[in-house]
Order: sequence, then C-alpha cells, then structure tokens
Amino acid sequence: SSGINAEYGGYDGTPPSYQEHVVKKVDLPPYTGDGSSGYVEDEREEVPPRNRHVTYGYAAMLLSNEELGTDSIFILCFLVCLLFNWVGYIICCCLFTSIAARCGALSGIGLNLIKMLVILRKCQFENPQLVQTQLYLQLHDFQYAALMLLGIVTMFYGFLRYNTAKAQFNRQALLPRYM
Repeated sequence: SSGINAEYGGYDGTPPSYQEHVVKKVDLPPYTGDGSSGYVEDEREEVPPRNRHVTYGYAAMLLSNEELGTDSIFILCFLVCLLFNWVGYIICCCLFTSIAARCGALSGIGLNLIKMLVILRKCQFENPQLVQTQLYLQLHDFQYAALMLLGIVTMFYGFLRYNTAKAQFNRQALLPRYM
C-alpha cells in the first residue's frame, strides 16, 4: 500500500502515505549574510551593518552628477526637440533620464511651439488645411497670443528649472559630507 509494487520490485505510481514518509532532519548553519560560515561563536545578537546605499532625510534630496546631467545634454535635447517636434520630445524623454535632458526637451518644445506659430502667421501656404489654420489664427488673435505665451512660458520654465537644479547641485557640493 506504500506505492511500491512488490511483485515487480518497482514503483506502482501511487505516492506513499504521510505516515510512511521518513523525515530527515538536517542541521543547517544560520544565515548571516556577511559571507562568513554562519556559525556564531558568541550567542550575542549582532546589529546588522548600516546600509550605505540608503539615505534618510535631507541627504535623500541631494542630487548626484548623473541625475543632474551636463550643459551639452541640455543643448542636445533642446535642439532635438526644436527640430523634430513632439517626436524629438518623446525620444529625449525616453533616452535620457537626467534633469538637464528633461529641462532641455521642455525648453525645446516651448520654442518649437513659438516657431510653428510664427511660421503659420507669416508664411503663405497652398495647402487648404494650413490656409484654414492661418485664417483661424488671424481671426482669433487672443488664442494666438495665448499659445504664444504658453510657448514662451514653457521655454523659460525649462531654462529656469535647469538653472535652479544646477545652483542646488553647486550649493550641495560645498556642504560637508557626513555619510
């Protein structure tokens, strides 16, 4: 009845019962996590070492150089967004994670909006959809001015945000390190 077929000397396919199963106890060393053998010679509880990668309080708000980025990344993302419109903005936000890249992309998309509005206002078009858009913007000067203002504010917000982040990074570089 234990799953072993005595007639053929093998297994008949049924699992053994819980009462027949023999439990083997294995004495494993305790896991300490520091790479030692695990056997504690002294029975005192040890305090685990402080995790050096986790920061608390004000130190968690400090920027690293990789998070900030460089001026060249800011200019690169600014130009990509200026030249390639929304596709450039999406590319910059997907490829770069630094503050410089995000702010450069934001500034570039603001200037791109200004550029497109000026092109729509000043150029002569043959395409009927663009002609309709041009006529609409001429009839609704308030919306044209609001979109222009939105582009200017977006562009300057990106510039000011990046300069603020750089100033914070430079101020924190002067602070003494306690960690």
